[in-house]
Amino acid sequence: MNKQERLYDKLSGYELIIFDMDGTLYFQRGMQIRMAMRLIGHALLNKKGLRDLSLILKYRKLREKWDSSKAIDDAELFVLLSQQTGTDKDVIEGIIRKWMFDDPMDVVRECSDRKLIDVIGRLISVGKQVCVYSDYPTEDKCLAVGLPEGIPQYYCGQEAIKTMKPNPSGLFYIMNNFPDIPKKKVIMVGDRSDRDGAAADNAGIDSIILGRFRFLR
Repeated sequence: MNKQERLYDKLSGYELIIFDMDGTLYFQRGMQIRMAMRLIGHALLNKKGLRDLSLILKYRKLREKWDSSKAIDDAELFVLLSQQTGTDKDVIEGIIRKWMFDDPMDVVRECSDRKLIDVIGRLISVGKQVCVYSDYPTEDKCLAVGLPEGIPQYYCGQEAIKTMKPNPSGLFYIMNNFPDIPKKKVIMVGDRSDRDGAAADNAGIDSIILGRFRFLR
C-alpha cells in the first residue's frame, strides 16, 4: 500500500475531516519560491518595489506573532504597520491584497497537491464530511487547488471565529456545525504541529501532520 492509499485508509476511519489550506492542500515551499522570484523582480524593476517587499515581510511577521487568544484584525495590523513604517494604511492594504491574495492564485494552482485533492474527492464520494479551515481566507485558494464545489470553508477572519490557530475556537465552531459527529470521529489534517497539531490537541481531536515531501511526518 503506497502513502496515498495509507492516508486514505487512515482518514476513512473518521466522519469529519478538517483540512488546513496553506502548506497542506498545496506545496507552500514551492509557492513561496515562485512568489519570492516575482517579488524580487518587482523590487529590482520598480521604484517602490523594495518598499513593497519590506511591507509584505513585516505584515507576515506581525500576523504570525499575533496573540492567538485575541480576535485577528487585519485593519489593526495595517494601522500598526502604518505607524511603524510611515506608509498610508490604505496603501499597505492594497499591497498586501495584491501580493498575498490576488497574484498568488495561479502559483497556488501550479503547486496544488493533486494526490491529496484526489484523496479528498474519494472521501467525499463515500459520504465523509470534509471541510477546510485556515488562518487566511480560503475561497479563492479552494478554487485554485481544484477542490470539489460545496466544501464548507472556515477561516480566522470570519466573525464567528476570529482567533487563529493554535487557539481551538475555530475547531469548536466547526464541530458545532456537525453536532451528530462525536469528537473521536473528527480529525485535523495540516502541515504544522505547532499550529494545526496544537489546535487539534487543544480541541481534543486527532490530527495528522503531513511532511514537506509528503505524506506523513
